[in-house]
Amino acid sequence: MESEFVALASAGQEAEWLRDLLLEVPLAKDNVSKVLIHCDSQATLARAFSEAYNGKSRHIGLRHSFVRKLIKDGIISLTYILKNYNLADPFTKPLAIDLVKTTSRGMGLKLLE
Repeated sequence: MESEFVALASAGQEAEWLRDLLLEVPLAKDNVSKVLIHCDSQATLARAFSEAYNGKSRHIGLRHSFVRKLIKDGIISLTYILKNYNLADPFTKPLAIDLVKTTSRGMGLKLLE
């Protein structure tokens, strides 16, 4: 779970950077919304939405407060996604060919026959 929380904090940092970049573009300035981040770990989401932190490790504590701030400031929005619908799986683990095809189509990629 710690590695997934570190990944969530990193994704949040990138989302904040992209949002700040879009706010500098005059045409997009009025049309910047929250960045929706899908997560397939309920434990990670529970930790992100939790006000309390047990303080076991400092580096996770810093990331916890950072993610909480991003949620509070309306920069990111987190939602749970079932593992079957997680489009990031091909990037993190080996999958059967049918799952690769399904997730590739979900990403809008064309399959080579």
